[in-house]
Amino acid sequence: MNSHKIGTGLLVLGIFGIAVSLLADFLPNGKPGIQSAQILAMQISIILIVAGVWMRLANPMEEVAPGKLFHDFVDRIINLPPVVWVVIGFLIVYILFFISPIFLNDTLRMRYFLNYLPDRYPIGDDLIAVVDLMKGWFFDQRSPYTIIFYPPFTFVFFAPLLLLDDYPLVYKLFTFFNLTCYFFLTLLLPIKMIQKPGIPTLMLVFVTGLLSYGLQFELERGQFNVFTFLLCLWAVYIFHHHKSHRMIAYLLFSISIQLKLYPAIFMVMFVDDWKDWKNNILRFLGIGVFNLLLLFVMGYQIFLDFIRSVSTQLASPGWSWNGNHSIRAFVAALERDGLNILAPGSMEMIRQNSELFSNLLLVIFLITFAIAVIISALNKQARIDTFLLLTCMIGALIIPISNDYKLSILSAPIALFLCSIPVMKNKGHQLLSIALTLGISIAYFSTLIPFKYKPYFLNNTFPLLFAILILSTIMNFIQFRDSKTEAINQQPQEA
Repeated sequence: MNSHKIGTGLLVLGIFGIAVSLLADFLPNGKPGIQSAQILAMQISIILIVAGVWMRLANPMEEVAPGKLFHDFVDRIINLPPVVWVVIGFLIVYILFFISPIFLNDTLRMRYFLNYLPDRYPIGDDLIAVVDLMKGWFFDQRSPYTIIFYPPFTFVFFAPLLLLDDYPLVYKLFTFFNLTCYFFLTLLLPIKMIQKPGIPTLMLVFVTGLLSYGLQFELERGQFNVFTFLLCLWAVYIFHHHKSHRMIAYLLFSISIQLKLYPAIFMVMFVDDWKDWKNNILRFLGIGVFNLLLLFVMGYQIFLDFIRSVSTQLASPGWSWNGNHSIRAFVAALERDGLNILAPGSMEMIRQNSELFSNLLLVIFLITFAIAVIISALNKQARIDTFLLLTCMIGALIIPISNDYKLSILSAPIALFLCSIPVMKNKGHQLLSIALTLGISIAYFSTLIPFKYKPYFLNNTFPLLFAILILSTIMNFIQFRDSKTEAINQQPQEA
């Protein structure tokens, strides 16, 4: 049986599943309105449809023999390099003796060093909040927009969790789901995007990230940033490496935006030819319109509640504690105590001009972002620009309200960036590259440590993120100059 026929079968099955889910209300015992079970069935059906489309776009003459597939799979397992088994051994110990006793114990609280991070009881506070808001909407028709401003699609996407009426079980499943997503985000997906010499660097970032403060905070809160960014980066990878499947890339990217708004900044990664401005604009418009329509997935009134909630948060972001590394929170920290490094006069000046200072930091980011886009356009290389990817990530971390559990998604862009740094041809550029690489590495690995164990002036992670932004921008410019100088030197000299 060839892949084209299997794809057709999956398409038919998926369409049938959606039809049955939508018509379930008309059955004798059907409940009015869309229920959690129906949403789960539709999600499974959509996965079948996407898989069917993928297989139909593959070579229609390709035969799919189950026996051969199994034999090839066994061969690939046997021929895996030793480092894979070393990592698997580490992961087994990591889950059994770290994740299980710390996060999955019977106290429903993170059990670790005293005040290691600001934990809450019961564990998974943000997951509990989302589940409670979903219950209010699906069972009592109450608007979910009180203290949370996730897009409406978030509550629809996670509605199947309501089928499990056992919170400790929900949290445990969600924790293992997050760890699986981290494994794909920081190891399996990047390993397809880097050259072989970069694998040791990738492994270092992956392993240290597993023990990082950001990921542990993500697990403790029951957050889903890792899953969200996995969808985003996966979409970018498909866009650049599987061009016939770009519709699937747009779908994954849109889902990531609808779970958390910040992936929208990665829109610039969906360009492979900056000169083809017409198709680029059409692509951006198409993705934008589709995402705008998805904001109405829970109805017009909920859309208005969502807009009102977002507007309130933008007007008064709050949460100006040291675990919020956004621009606004950093400026608020300087206003509050100057992070113990500013003189009283400087603090007073910042208090009087806080809005101006915030806007200045935002303008600096926008300048570095523009530089990354311009250099990406001038390079004219049909590949994933890891410099631009990292710049987008810093923007996603510092522009909106951004608590430290979001640091869990920084590992993948950092790993891709560090693995893509070329060997400079010019000796001066090479020395500068070494210094910049060292500075970026120190700044990044400093984000892995809880703010309570760092000097007070680094309690807020914003300076570290800003340092990565500035240093990577300089590195990007130096690398661009070095490559252009080398190209000029290689041109044949005139007689």
